Amino acid sequence: MAFVAAPLLTRGGGGRRLVDAPAATRPSMAAAPPSRGTALRSAAAAAVLALALGVGVPTAAHAVLPAPKLPPIDRTDKTRCIVSSSAMGQANAARDSLLDLRECPLSAADLSGFDISGAILTGADLSGANLTGTQMSKSYVYKANLAGANFTSAILDRVTFDGSDMTGALLVNAVLSDATFVGANLKDTDWTDVYMGEFATRAACKNETLAGTNPVTGEDSRESLGCR
Repeated sequence: MAFVAAPLLTRGGGGRRLVDAPAATRPSMAAAPPSRGTALRSAAAAAVLALALGVGVPTAAHAVLPAPKLPPIDRTDKTRCIVSSSAMGQANAARDSLLDLRECPLSAADLSGFDISGAILTGADLSGANLTGTQMSKSYVYKANLAGANFTSAILDRVTFDGSDMTGALLVNAVLSDATFVGANLKDTDWTDVYMGEFATRAACKNETLAGTNPVTGEDSRESLGCR
């Protein structure tokens, strides 16, 4: 069973109606003044993230939007796929540099408890990865391999999972408010006790791949999300 955001009661048009409550936001934490070079890199990173995060905002029709144009992957950086937790905390996904994990081989990686908010994970392989309690707010996880990944109690608000393979993933007790799953494979996923907004829940329930039983917990995928 999934939890949805509590609605608000408003008056208008001669009657009452229910509307979704706005998601809570956190104030950003200010970083120390960067050097000129760091400032330029940060500005570029902010522009890239703004494009990426815009794709994650669902439209009225919840249509698939084209992927944002991202800078080339720096394949000369041999440490690019070594994941480290953000020293700035969640901080509304603010970072002093772009966390670019595109196409990184992170299968079976243990990232439990990490803060990788705002990461770009296009085409990354996180199959079987342990992401228990991981903070991934506003991350862009487009066409990634998440099969069998464990997202139990993870913070996944405003994450774009569009086009990703989430077969058999565990999403138990995860926060998924305003996350999108357009074109994602949701077969055998377990959504028990997830927190999602009503819009995101309805959109996920319309995904034709949302079916089957999770091989770890034995939970029915549609029933665990509360789909009718």
